[in-house]
Amino acid sequence: MNRKGFTLIELLAVIILVALIGVLVMPSVIDTSNKGKQASYNILIKNIVTASKSYYEECEYGDLSNTEKYGGYACEIKTDQDGNNYIEITLSVLANTGFLSVKDVDNKTNEKLVFNPKAMKEDEKDISNCEIRIEKRIEKKDTTEEISKVTYTITSASPDNKKCPSTKDYATTEVNSSEESESVE
Repeated sequence: MNRKGFTLIELLAVIILVALIGVLVMPSVIDTSNKGKQASYNILIKNIVTASKSYYEECEYGDLSNTEKYGGYACEIKTDQDGNNYIEITLSVLANTGFLSVKDVDNKTNEKLVFNPKAMKEDEKDISNCEIRIEKRIEKKDTTEEISKVTYTITSASPDNKKCPSTKDYATTEVNSSEESESVE
């Protein structure tokens, strides 16, 4: 007797075997994917912190405050009631001034977009409009005008927006720098 093809039992055995392998492998694939997204998110946060510090310095010492040259992207250093200097901007400003490197661009407006790599829903990916506050504090040595430490603090200025990175996310990145200086300018 000549048999061609597979019997029903053989097909069921193969299907069950493939399903069993899938059940065993899927959690590790999902876990690897989530770890990759979290790593990408952590890199984005570090880049935002670095870009924020550079943006503040360019605003303070460069010509980024020139509204004729930079228009809506020009910066303004403000002072709060405690005497701390700060800037509030969106992630879009960091991207469109070139401080935050991103590859995505809105085809209609030609504006650069900042995307959250770990967002699950499509409408939660764009975080370009998330606001941040960059605060600079200068600590001086006790007896002289020499600077002992410059601290940049990045906080979320849109804490109610769940899709925006939180202040806690920014706090995980070291943004303090000790700078020795002869005098304050």
